[in-house]
Amino acid sequence: MNLPLDNPIVHLFYQLFNTPGLGGLGVGFIVVACLGSIAGGLYWITRGALDDDPATFAYPTPAFHDHRKGSEPSRK
Repeated sequence: MNLPLDNPIVHLFYQLFNTPGLGGLGVGFIVVACLGSIAGGLYWITRGALDDDPATFAYPTPAFHDHRKGSEPSRK
């Protein structure tokens, strides 16, 4: 039977990386990355919710021509 651990290189990497210390570091890295991405996403959401700048557009759209507060758009 040809198992992956029969290959000497695979066996070497298995012995190197299948240790409690490195496994713990790997799990710790995954946990820190997940919690950091969640915290970063929540920070991004709250920062966007507190933004009081008016919405700006890169180009004028037809819906905003002759648009003023409290007045009807002119019909030509």
